[in-house]
Amino acid sequence: MLKSGLLRGRRISDIEPLLIAVAPSIPPYMRAGLPALDVSPEGIADEVVRAWNAGASIAHLHVWDEYGQPTQELAAFNRTIRSIRERCDIIIEGSTGGFNDLTPVERSVSLQAEVEMASLNPGSVNYDAGVYVNAPEAVAYWAEEMHRRRIKPDVAIFEAGMIANTVRLIERGWMEAPYLFSFVLGQLGALEATARNLCFLSQGLPPASHWAAVGHSGHDLRIAVMAMSMGGHVRAGFEDNAYYRPGEPAVSNAQLVERLARIARELGREVAVPAMAREILKLGGRSRTQPTSGPD
Repeated sequence: MLKSGLLRGRRISDIEPLLIAVAPSIPPYMRAGLPALDVSPEGIADEVVRAWNAGASIAHLHVWDEYGQPTQELAAFNRTIRSIRERCDIIIEGSTGGFNDLTPVERSVSLQAEVEMASLNPGSVNYDAGVYVNAPEAVAYWAEEMHRRRIKPDVAIFEAGMIANTVRLIERGWMEAPYLFSFVLGQLGALEATARNLCFLSQGLPPASHWAAVGHSGHDLRIAVMAMSMGGHVRAGFEDNAYYRPGEPAVSNAQLVERLARIARELGREVAVPAMAREILKLGGRSRTQPTSGPD
């Protein structure tokens, strides 16, 4: 990965294979709008396996129960993971996101499961009419716990200052290269989903960094295409946007992933399978199953 995040005249086919993450777990407020979606642990697992077949190498998962509500029950998360592991070798990333009334321990239940990666939010940010609180002591707890458990952080960057916050975590020895940063753009109250912001953030990362882009508020496709053209990585899924195009709901998370994989191939950029993604991110040491065949 180029430190600046720009191709500098190189062909896109010369850049490392594209990592596509799927985020299938809808926020609770979306449940009424997607009544046909199976949000049970097995239903979410089915969505992940279909997305893996479409080209996803990473699955970003929250701990939800069968009613589509957040839960601190590790058993529900393990049910989801087992159902996924029986059928594919996708990288599982647990979320440490959650509501402000949860403790740092409650928000990081997923770290107790067999996950290879986990999201890390290195600061607070406005979120629509509220505030998404990630206090410094909570951030330190999550970073240290991930380091202790040998879980690779996927650092969610909502504001530019969060990059500096992450550098301090690196300096404390809680993160190891290569680093992965995910720029979350388009969230109301935070950085807008623009090419200028994407370039600005990608040029400010520490050495040995990879980056991905996550577009919110309907900006997912446009931001993803910019990112893959610049050498970055991408994410798709109902957590970010449940519509294939304005007014047309996506039929599955896999449909959104397949579109990004198709665009990447049209651009001449290879799509990474999980084994390639593990090599790029230098993952290792976490147990996982090996399916008998790869994705289509």
